[in-house]
Formats: sequence, structure tokens, C-alpha cells
Amino acid sequence: MAVHHPGSRAGHGIALKTIQKTVKTGGSKAIFATLNVVPMIDLFIMLVIFLIQSFSAAGELMLVNPNVAMPKASSKAELERAPMVALTRGDGSTLGEMLFENKRIMSLGDVNEVKYPSWDIKPLAEVLKSSWKFQQNPKNPQKVRENRKVIIQSDRTVPFQVIKMVMATCGRNEYREPNFAIMVDGRGDEGLAGPAAPP
Repeated sequence: MAVHHPGSRAGHGIALKTIQKTVKTGGSKAIFATLNVVPMIDLFIMLVIFLIQSFSAAGELMLVNPNVAMPKASSKAELERAPMVALTRGDGSTLGEMLFENKRIMSLGDVNEVKYPSWDIKPLAEVLKSSWKFQQNPKNPQKVRENRKVIIQSDRTVPFQVIKMVMATCGRNEYREPNFAIMVDGRGDEGLAGPAAPP
């Protein structure tokens, strides 16, 4: 190991004169480094392609209510954005609730033929008429809603009689094209019952 003359040093074997020279002159390297743009553009293009492929417009159509266990079916079709009527399940002793665009309308316990013999549920009918009137914009004819679709998101435990009355009410109040939200399963709801018993 070489013997150096004693003096002020920054660390082992680094003279302070070298550091001062580097600070004053900037050393042998330039201050500004070049940026390679081509790889960065390639990276952003790959990111955009990934986001486009992973984007699903259908997933933004509606929010699944946590109190709705939708029935399973093997037949399916792409849903279009439309107003949504949700029929939730109850707590066991009572039936659930009816929601329109996630806003409570009434309890499903009040939906029966005795109270509404004409199958026209008045609270739901008023909301549907108001929604249809709101969607008709006479000031801007291009934005007027022409299709009459409605999405019915029903729990599998809701009685079919209630669902029929909801469909009839929607049909009498401008929304004549009901679509049902389902969970896609090749076995349908039959898969919930388990394997069939041997003959």
C-alpha cells in the first residue's frame, strides 16, 4: 500500500483537492443527461393497450345490490344502460324492498293483488313516469331517450307474483322492454340444487 503525505482527506484515499476540482469544473460529465424517448413511448403504448383490453363498459352499467342474490342462467345477452328496478331479499321474517336506481320506493310486503288488483303498483308507477318525463328533453331532441328498456335486478327468493306485477307496472308506464340481470352459469339455477339423485 502506498504511503501518502498527511493532509485533509474525505475518506480513505480521496483527496479534498479532487472534490474541489470536481465541484468547480463539473468533472468530465455533462450536467444534462440525454433522455431516450423511444422506449418511453413504447412503454406508454403498451400501457394504453392493456387498459383498453381490460376495460369493460358492461361492468359500469349497474351496481349489484349486496342484498340481491341474482338468479343464474346460461343464456345471456349484453345489457344496455337503462333504469334499474331492484328487488331485494328480506331478513327471513319479512320480504325485502323495492328500489329504483338504488333509491327505496316501498317494501315488497305491500306488493300484492289485494292492494293493487290492476297490477299497477302506484309508488313504482309514479317514479317510472317521472323518470321517463325527465329523460324526454324537448330543448335537445338528439338526447331524447327512444328505447323503453328497463333492467330488473331481482333476488332469487322474491316471489314470481311480485316480479310479474313489477313487469306489468313497468309496461304500463313507458318501460315496455324489461331485461333481467343475471349471473352467468352454464348450469343455471339447477346447479344450486346439487347433483341429481340416482334413479
